[in-house]
Amino acid sequence: MREDDFDHYRALVSVWFSDPTCLTWSELAGLDEVARVFGADLAAAEHMSVEDAQVEQYNADIPGVLPILVAGTIGSWTLVVEPNGCEGARPEVLRALSARGRAVSVVLDSEQGDRLGYAAAGELNAVRPTGSPSARSGRLPGDADAIIDSADAEDLFARQAAALLAAEHITGERLTEQWLLSDGLTRLLVEDPLPDDIVPERYRDHHVLDDPEIRAIVDEPSPGNVARIRYLMVMAVVKGSHLLHPTVDEALEALNGDDDATRRKELRRQVASLRDYLVQDTGPEQALRLRAVNVLLDALGGDLIGSARAVADHAYMGHLTDDQKAVIVLMDRCLRRIARSSP
Repeated sequence: MREDDFDHYRALVSVWFSDPTCLTWSELAGLDEVARVFGADLAAAEHMSVEDAQVEQYNADIPGVLPILVAGTIGSWTLVVEPNGCEGARPEVLRALSARGRAVSVVLDSEQGDRLGYAAAGELNAVRPTGSPSARSGRLPGDADAIIDSADAEDLFARQAAALLAAEHITGERLTEQWLLSDGLTRLLVEDPLPDDIVPERYRDHHVLDDPEIRAIVDEPSPGNVARIRYLMVMAVVKGSHLLHPTVDEALEALNGDDDATRRKELRRQVASLRDYLVQDTGPEQALRLRAVNVLLDALGGDLIGSARAVADHAYMGHLTDDQKAVIVLMDRCLRRIARSSP
């Protein structure tokens, strides 16, 4: 690695990427394919430089609602730059972009952490945080890992420069200021992103998938599963908070059985009374139980889909075991997949 190569990217990140940015290179995937994978409408595309896209995205009233990306060719690769976005770093996107070749993503984010991802032939081969070698998954091709290892982990610009230089060594293409300033790039809006994998990478081999009921729901999520999904999530939250009370037991029994609107309404009243009692005690354990009671109240709501969605949104997982977290993450993703596929 020549020092001037490193200096090139150090200067680039210090000027261009002070705010969170994701850059994604894809081989053999043209602009049409890239737009499809990112969920953008190519018919609504317009020419824009990265500089102008940064101004537009960072000044947006609600940044991230319709993420902006700018795409163009760089050598034999298509490069996407996302100001304040990270679609390209998602495993689902990297696998799709690399279906006929390779894909590389670099996330530059001083708060959430910088990282480089690499996929080939439709498989995610490596994810490498720049500041934590022990946290990496897989190995990057060539000398990319060594380049990142050589950077000072305490120097933000050095870490980010190393990530971009590692990407250059994988792609064989240099990112320049001239490319970022070009007004011939294509601006797109991410309107319909790829759905999340139901089973994230970190849970691929998790033993909760050995549970026949969870495995059946994960393999074929459908509207008929929503009540069970809701129940499994509530059970994980209640167990994780050690919420023990006869009213809670009765509510769980109801959620696990037939749906009786009259009984549910009465149970909701009783659980609300329990919540009012717990509010009076501000101890840490009671605070966890109060969170669980609120989730139970969500589950007892009148609308099946709405109550299940509320449970998933409000399931605080900071105190849960790994198994309980896995159940909630998997069921939440099943619920999202059902919502996406339902008319």
